[in-house]
Amino acid sequence: MEENKLIAEFMNDEYGDYTTPHYHCNWNVMDVVEKIEEQHGCDFTASRRRATRTYDANFMDEVNNYVAYVEGCKDRQEATYKAVVEFIKQLNKES
Repeated sequence: MEENKLIAEFMNDEYGDYTTPHYHCNWNVMDVVEKIEEQHGCDFTASRRRATRTYDANFMDEVNNYVAYVEGCKDRQEATYKAVVEFIKQLNKES
């Protein structure tokens, strides 16, 4: 559950039990999306591909460059979760 730990640290969540997938299951991940959009000036999009019935998600900066992009997810929730994790990983690389 290393990915949940990344999210918990990003959210300054001292009380979170990131050994369980609570960010993924309870949609608390949407709070993370909102924080990223507000604090980092990114726009979030999740969409379904009709041909493959899979979902893609991304964060884009002000000039429409991808900051984080994931594809081929089984549902919108998984795509959102994976895009959040990818964004935080990119942010940590820059720090």
